[in-house]
Amino acid sequence: MGLGINAGFFIIQLINFAVLFLILLSVWPRVTKFLDDRSARIAKSLEDARVAEQARASAERDAQKILDERRAEGAKMVDEARGQADVQAKALIEQARVDAEGIRAKARQDAEEERSQLLSEVRGQVVQLALAASERLIGQSLSIDQGRAQQIVSDFFTKSTADLKNLGGTVEVTTALPLNDGEKKQLTAQIGAQAVNFKVDPGILAA
Repeated sequence: MGLGINAGFFIIQLINFAVLFLILLSVWPRVTKFLDDRSARIAKSLEDARVAEQARASAERDAQKILDERRAEGAKMVDEARGQADVQAKALIEQARVDAEGIRAKARQDAEEERSQLLSEVRGQVVQLALAASERLIGQSLSIDQGRAQQIVSDFFTKSTADLKNLGGTVEVTTALPLNDGEKKQLTAQIGAQAVNFKVDPGILAA
């Protein structure tokens, strides 16, 4: 009994197989080369992506570092500016206080000088009023010239008691009306102190 193999068909199949095998032999190197090139390109792309990722991460770290440094520098500049502003503000306040104190002192001095000037101007009137009051009290006219009247006033201001002599040190003398230079010199000599500070206070007349 035969195997049922068709010799012609079998030969054709062998020929087809041989042709296919030859084709595969001729194409296979190119296929493998294509696959190898593709694998290499994929590997290179992956490597490039990894390098790019590392570069991006490094750039971000550098940018963050620069940003932190700029923030620190900005904060330092703000602190320094604030400190300088505080110092300048304190200096301005202190200068304003000094200026204000100087203005007040100058105003007090001017007021004191003006008061002394006014009191000096009324000394003559005080003499006349004192003489008029005396004449009215005794009921007769006092024949006293202006020079004598001035001498009486000067003696009134400059006469000192015995217990005020040779005090030594520094003495403050308060009078109701300002003294002239001669009266101050005379009273200083009578007291005998090392230094005499003269002060005018009209309020003592009411004491």
